[in-house]
Amino acid sequence: MRRYKRGVTLVEVMVSIFIVSFLLVGMMRLYSVGAIQSTLAKHRVMAANLAQAEIEGLRNTSYEDMVPADYPLTQTVKIDTGTAAAAADDINGTMVTNIYAVAEGYKIVVNITWNDYYGPITEVLESTITSYL
Repeated sequence: MRRYKRGVTLVEVMVSIFIVSFLLVGMMRLYSVGAIQSTLAKHRVMAANLAQAEIEGLRNTSYEDMVPADYPLTQTVKIDTGTAAAAADDINGTMVTNIYAVAEGYKIVVNITWNDYYGPITEVLESTITSYL
């Protein structure tokens, strides 16, 4: 009768360590990519909110007071991450507002451009204002 030794061999231990380390490295990489994508999405939402605020400000202007010849209007904006103490992580961008005369009234186009993890990113919002008078 043969007696089998109980336990694992050195090769089995090395293979299992390799498999576990391969899985852990992959999971850590996915976590870092997910964190970057989450931050990028947050910046896009903040830029869209700034553009929407610009459009709402123009909507509150009297239709007769809008002068398309005064546009494009270029402004520097700050995409704020919301933490007052960490102002160093705020991103500066450029907001360009255009007003075009169209058949229905005025078309407002707001472009916000900033540099993020993957290079320059642009968020564009459009709206049309009409006068029924």
